[in-house]
Amino acid sequence: MSDSFPPSSVVPPAPAVPDIGAAIYDSSPDCVKVLDVDGRMLSMNKNGQCAMEIDDFAPLVGLAWASLWPPETVATVLTALDAARSGGTGRFGAFCQTAKGTPKWWEVIVAPILGADGQPGRILAMSRDVTGARQADAELRQSVERLQLATDAAELGLWTWDPVSDKVTWDNERTYDILGVGHGEPPVNATRFAADFLHPDDVARFAQAVAASVAGDLRFQFQGRVLDKDGAVRWLELYGRPHDCAGQPRTQLVGTIADITARKLAEDKLRDADRRKDEFLAMLAHELRNPLAPIGAAAELLKLGKFDEARVRRTSEIISRQVSHMTHLVNDLLDVSRVTGGVVKLDTAPLDLRDIVADAVEQSGPLILGRGHKLCIHVPPEASTVLGDAKRLVQIVGNLLNNAAKYTPDGGKIDLRIAIDDERVTLSVADNGIGMEHQLACRVFDLFSQAEHTSDRTAGGLGLGLALVKSLVEMHGGTVSCVSGGTGAGSTFSVSLPRLCDGRQAPLAAHAPERVAGQARTLDILVVDDNVDAAAMLAMLLEASGHRMTVEHSARDALARIETARFDVCLLDIGLPDMDGNALAARLRSHPHTRGALLVAITGYGQESDRQRSQAAGFDQHMVKPVDTGRLMDVLAEVA
Repeated sequence: MSDSFPPSSVVPPAPAVPDIGAAIYDSSPDCVKVLDVDGRMLSMNKNGQCAMEIDDFAPLVGLAWASLWPPETVATVLTALDAARSGGTGRFGAFCQTAKGTPKWWEVIVAPILGADGQPGRILAMSRDVTGARQADAELRQSVERLQLATDAAELGLWTWDPVSDKVTWDNERTYDILGVGHGEPPVNATRFAADFLHPDDVARFAQAVAASVAGDLRFQFQGRVLDKDGAVRWLELYGRPHDCAGQPRTQLVGTIADITARKLAEDKLRDADRRKDEFLAMLAHELRNPLAPIGAAAELLKLGKFDEARVRRTSEIISRQVSHMTHLVNDLLDVSRVTGGVVKLDTAPLDLRDIVADAVEQSGPLILGRGHKLCIHVPPEASTVLGDAKRLVQIVGNLLNNAAKYTPDGGKIDLRIAIDDERVTLSVADNGIGMEHQLACRVFDLFSQAEHTSDRTAGGLGLGLALVKSLVEMHGGTVSCVSGGTGAGSTFSVSLPRLCDGRQAPLAAHAPERVAGQARTLDILVVDDNVDAAAMLAMLLEASGHRMTVEHSARDALARIETARFDVCLLDIGLPDMDGNALAARLRSHPHTRGALLVAITGYGQESDRQRSQAAGFDQHMVKPVDTGRLMDVLAEVA
């Protein structure tokens, strides 16, 4: 009823209740009303007044019952009254607020009260409060909808199983889809499920899981394989737990079934990646120990005393060669980290791939010649123009050539070929080397896959080159692939790049200007490094080249030194203990004694962001430890 009830007043005597059973009328928990044949209110039982939250029924006497319902329900109420006047029964369900505005739903029965002449003399209206049941029904529907949403999102099938009778029901369509059977087919019991669906090797485990569920607390969990009609293997996971059913003991299980094939494949890949990572770390330790052994032996030899010049030179060459090898290993690690991490930015321009090949062959030539290989190069007469970073493209081609040279026995053959079409430029490097099985060829571009080429490690390296090639090629919008006929049948690596066909021409290869020889002068050089041994060795090297050296081990001492001395060159470590090397460089740039000096960062930090910070601080050069002494000597020669 609406909140437009008349205000409370003194309760008048209730109208006489017809002979419908006074006890039933008074004790009924429903709202029972007696109406005249026109549908006007005559009386209402006490429980009804309580349910309708009516404090005073007297003002309602004589009011049309239909007027107390919401407007949208009035027609339904009038139809029910007409049915009662005709001697029938009207039924409906509708919403109506109580006298105090409480929202409620009612189930209503309207029936005639027959007089002595057998005709309807009055009308009985019984309204039952079904708000609680309706709310429970709505909550149940919401729960079912949420369950449906959850199972759909998780792609779960639902099932019910009675272990005692071994009766099974499949409770949603997803279960049929997961099992690959037609919708509506009768479910199978546990025994038939194992025989009809499971991989033979998993049947025994399934039986054990079933037996444990029946014998224990009825919880059930199983992962196993099923065979599709085409023989493909899929993984399923079943989980169930006890469920109360109509007050009976908890002997029934409800559960889920899921296709976990993708998850299992991902887990296998993770395990394989973890295994290859462990192999790589072991290989890395091996590769780093190898050069350390001759370096350590050479250092011990030099400590023994004076040697002739030839032996000292040979010892020095060994140390230099091994340090170069270690530097190459570390640079490979850093390069892969930068490229795969998206840190490297390409400096692109239109380039002729033929020029790139020429530069890469020049870099890889010593290795190819040293192994006695025959290199055949096939390039088209017209320009093979691509948009790319020259340095990185040379790195791609060089890595492919080096890979072919390493894994081809001495005296082998390497073919490098460029082919073009309207949209692509394809570069391929083919060799007649050791080749590889198809399984390895499919993942040869993955990180650390090199460890599986050979167990004797004769080729060396960390297996990072091809992973770097793949990342760099993809950064250029290209693709890379590998084909091998098997062990001993050689390999072919192909790189496909978008061809630049908008009329732009690749620039001519730049050549470094020839240095004009002149009289070199002695430089005053300041070295600042908190690593005492590193500073001392660098100073000894440069002093042997004819320069005057000053060594300090802190930024504070360096700043004190420049107050009384002038320097042509300052070689500064970045990671100093008392002041960052970049901050020291800024101080030196502002001091009159070092304002015009050449500032060179000598550091272990080699990321692009590190170079940008050192340049912003005022450094002219950024060199990564261990320093390329040849490059350093060239820089000093330009100053001298």
